[in-house]
Amino acid sequence: MRTTFCTLLSFGGFLPNFAFRSFVFTLLFASTALAQAPGNRAYVGEEVYVASGQQVRNAICLFCSVQVEGDVTGRVIVLFGSLNVTGQVGKGATVIGGNAVVDSQARIGGDTTVLGGNAVYESDESFGGSAYVLGGHLSHVPLAHGQVNAHPRLSLSPLFSILLAVLVLLLLSALFVPQVRRRTAVSQNS
Repeated sequence: MRTTFCTLLSFGGFLPNFAFRSFVFTLLFASTALAQAPGNRAYVGEEVYVASGQQVRNAICLFCSVQVEGDVTGRVIVLFGSLNVTGQVGKGATVIGGNAVVDSQARIGGDTTVLGGNAVYESDESFGGSAYVLGGHLSHVPLAHGQVNAHPRLSLSPLFSILLAVLVLLLLSALFVPQVRRRTAVSQNS
């Protein structure tokens, strides 16, 4: 039996299953490797809590939430959980499938990205970089009148996110689903 390239690319074929398994393996391996480095906290299904006065290099959380009251000198990455910052994050924060709340006394040094959730912040000084929210709302709770945004703040509505996801799905299906071609019958005279 011959295996064609189109068979490998079909949804039940070998290549998508292999790619998915490779992605999951890489994700788990990367989080385990980061957890082994001193000063990092990486958990799956457990809450990450950085107490006031503690210092952590990076905080990574899958299917859980991160509470930062102390200092994170690197990045915070949250997949399918929430982020609550009342302390300091040095480089940036990414939340996928959850919400982010940044207190007025908190500081995130780099860019903040929230995909599929909402972000709430009280002070523009809380962000050292830009803040992007895709699939949710970016809410500013002003402390005083006359505050000016120093960095761009972007929020795209859930409707736009759904339309973008459908467009990406259509493009991927056009690339990976083989087109059905009619085979012409060839008559052989012997």
